Amino acid sequence: MKKILYAFALCALVACGKKDILPTPTPAPPTPEPPVNTLSRVSGPSSGTFSSDRQYNLNLVYFVPADVNPINDYQKRLSELMLWTRDWYKTQMGLNGYGSQTFGLFMNSAKTRVRITTIYGTKNKYEYPYNGGQNPMMAEINSYFATHPAEKTSDHTLVIIPRYSIGSNGTPSGGPFFGLGKWCFALDYEGMNITNLGKTNAEGNLFSVWFGGLVHELGHGLNLPHDRQKVSENTDPNKGMSLMWAGNGTLGISPTFLTATDAAILHVNQIFNTGTNSYYGAVTGGITKIKAEYVVAKNAIVLSGKFTSSDDITSIVYYNDPNYNNEGTGANRDYNAITWESKPIGTDGFYVEIPINELVYTDNATPYELRVKLVHKNGNVTETVYNYSFSNNIPVLNFSTREELSKTNWQVTSFSSEETSGEGSVNGKASTLIDGNASTYWHSRWSSNTASYPHYIVVDMAASQTATGVALAQRGGLQRAIKDFDVLTSTDGVNFSMAGTFVAANSNGSQYFDFTAPKTFRYFKIIAKNAWDGLEFAALSEVGMY
Repeated sequence: MKKILYAFALCALVACGKKDILPTPTPAPPTPEPPVNTLSRVSGPSSGTFSSDRQYNLNLVYFVPADVNPINDYQKRLSELMLWTRDWYKTQMGLNGYGSQTFGLFMNSAKTRVRITTIYGTKNKYEYPYNGGQNPMMAEINSYFATHPAEKTSDHTLVIIPRYSIGSNGTPSGGPFFGLGKWCFALDYEGMNITNLGKTNAEGNLFSVWFGGLVHELGHGLNLPHDRQKVSENTDPNKGMSLMWAGNGTLGISPTFLTATDAAILHVNQIFNTGTNSYYGAVTGGITKIKAEYVVAKNAIVLSGKFTSSDDITSIVYYNDPNYNNEGTGANRDYNAITWESKPIGTDGFYVEIPINELVYTDNATPYELRVKLVHKNGNVTETVYNYSFSNNIPVLNFSTREELSKTNWQVTSFSSEETSGEGSVNGKASTLIDGNASTYWHSRWSSNTASYPHYIVVDMAASQTATGVALAQRGGLQRAIKDFDVLTSTDGVNFSMAGTFVAANSNGSQYFDFTAPKTFRYFKIIAKNAWDGLEFAALSEVGMY
């Protein structure tokens, strides 16, 4: 789930929950509301004839609670703003090398109006609050589309909601205003008018918050996470502020842009393409090898490696997300992630240089989460996560993969437990530990008769081999990460001897643990003794030998 940040210089970054929080206005007496007109409240699309040049288009919904009036002239105002937004995305895609790509919309022949589906809700506004109000809204919208399937032409839906009230100082308030998967929610009020675009007075600044927020939220609804501009881009007159950082507060007033990473993800978005391909089907993919080094001559982190994917890869994108001031990383804590994009080398390779002077934080107290993401041709994005830190302003990179022994013909011969409730998914099964796919994982039994520590697995390498250490990777996202573990080896699969006791880091990516001396064996056993979260469950993505 991706949700949004609000206006630069008008809000604070929030490091809790999964929503960006709107600025809290100074309380003011509300303007009296006129009585709700219930006589003409019939849900349906804009009147007139609308068409599109493609199969997939943005579902544009105006959702009106039962006790709220639509804002006057919303069809005209929002049409003009959505057409401006569509052109802005097109310009940004062109600047990033993607021609005239932009999202699909149903428009009239003069291209002055867009089709808006107005849906009148069955509940009052207090039942569609900012927190949680999206659920009943989505249920009613889905019900409407189920009976009017021709009006839903993609997986992407923007819901615009008339403000619930407006203070005497002109500040509106209302329902949900964030992104949620391929859904996004925004607010309409009297000042949502293109005539306010670019104004720097109080009315213009307020407009920038709410309209810029709409465009930013739309980005989330189009699959975009947060990301921040590079240091050099911040002062570039042609770039300035990344839309998916705090650019919602600068849009129309000062330079605001889509990063190369944003554009790479939008390039494969369902509604940015005119073909009839299928989008968002199941894919698998991940990094199989990575080399990470700091090159002094370039003053840069240099990453290279190999990936695997069940679908064509159009780009590889790299999110450097600092855990600044212990704010956390990941969704809604990723506002300050600075990103790079590269194209595949051949069918399965990648290479990128990340100059240190483009990162904002290089102090010893700020660790980073590096998310290397594969952008699939069908619109999906899969990621592999690594961690690094700085020491004396130099990156400490300990996640390069080592040359592991081939897992061909390896078998998991026994295990303490596994989870098999995945409804056809391989996840949970012990066999995933040696499948070479970092996106699959083994999980101890939890759905019934919960298994407790210690947990173990035994692997037969098919033949006697010599190894200098054991490799493992925690489950992606560090869910149920193991902590202390033992490694035992055997030549016959019956008699095992201790090879070492280790502590797995609570971090992503491959981890390597050296034996005191090389060992020759055919079988190995890993015994997990406890977990970082203190609970009884265990999970791992991969195990191997090197």
